[in-house]
Amino acid sequence: MQRIETNSAVVQRVSPHVMECRYKPGVKVDAVAVRENLQARKQLDGTKAYGVIGIFPEDVDFDMSLLYNDHYREAGVDEWTRVLAIVSEGMLFERLAKLYFTYHPTNFSTKVFNDLEEARAWVEQCMSEHGR
Repeated sequence: MQRIETNSAVVQRVSPHVMECRYKPGVKVDAVAVRENLQARKQLDGTKAYGVIGIFPEDVDFDMSLLYNDHYREAGVDEWTRVLAIVSEGMLFERLAKLYFTYHPTNFSTKVFNDLEEARAWVEQCMSEHGR
């Protein structure tokens, strides 16, 4: 499988139409980290739309300033993202992720999960509905 390791995460294609971005334990999730991981995703696939699963360990340090900007729209992610599942291993990040998407709705489906397998099943279902 194709993969890129950034300072904050491992971005990897797990199937022809799904990519996972697994943040490293203890990292600071800030605008720089988000940008570098979006760029890694784009490097792995260019312009073909795919499903994404973002995985955040319980001990990530979330920079609250991320809530102020729509990082996905700024990066043009709508062009190459069909669906986005966020897997939060901690309750605080789950709430922050839901708050972020309330303030910054996307043109693609998003959903927050506590369970990776549920997130994978949801992304696969959404992708099959889109005809992959």
